Amino acid sequence: MSAKSFLAFALVASAWISSAQATILTTTSRGVISSVAQNNLDEFGPGDLVGKRYQMTLTFDDTGATRDHYLNQYDGLYGLNLFSASITVDGVTRNYRRTGHFQQQTANGASTASAWGSDQAFAGVNWTTQDESMYAYHGIESVNHLFAGANASLTTPFSTTVRPDLYDYAMKQSQFGYNDVLTGRSTVFYGDIQEFSMSTVAAVPEPVSLALLGLGALAMLGARRRARQPA
Repeated sequence: MSAKSFLAFALVASAWISSAQATILTTTSRGVISSVAQNNLDEFGPGDLVGKRYQMTLTFDDTGATRDHYLNQYDGLYGLNLFSASITVDGVTRNYRRTGHFQQQTANGASTASAWGSDQAFAGVNWTTQDESMYAYHGIESVNHLFAGANASLTTPFSTTVRPDLYDYAMKQSQFGYNDVLTGRSTVFYGDIQEFSMSTVAAVPEPVSLALLGLGALAMLGARRRARQPA
């Protein structure tokens, strides 16, 4: 293989690898706001937010993330990356798209030989600048093996309706806080989760990856044509 052919192949391979490995992780919780710590920013309108329905969706990709994995009992992902948080309260939606810290994990205590251990699903994001700060997280934890027999991998879709009549929960809570640093005004609330879901899809290749893929393909085509030309 010539040097030019090798370079073309390397461009195609690097573009394919960078696009194929990235996945989009999404968690969504729905429920009712149980308490409000502060609401003088009116992100979701004035008045008492307690008792109003909310939905929280956190989305990020795993590019450059650190992954922790233990058998099929625990899977964790965390790092610093672009994420989006979509929060809806009583029909009012706010979308935040920032670069900040994210974390997502699942744990299946019932998958081990021992009966001890709880089942968990958790995700959170946060960022802080001189002008603003925001955090959002949600999670459920069942002390009697809500995920019994399931693989704890983040790549396995998961959806559940919280059933206090069937399971005991150590946690089923969401929390959101947005603060305008310059004015000191903020909106902070806690929600009681009634539905929770996790999903993973393949990421759409970034423009840079697509450009590399196209450049590599053209280079390989040119090298093949030159190889076919008579000496």
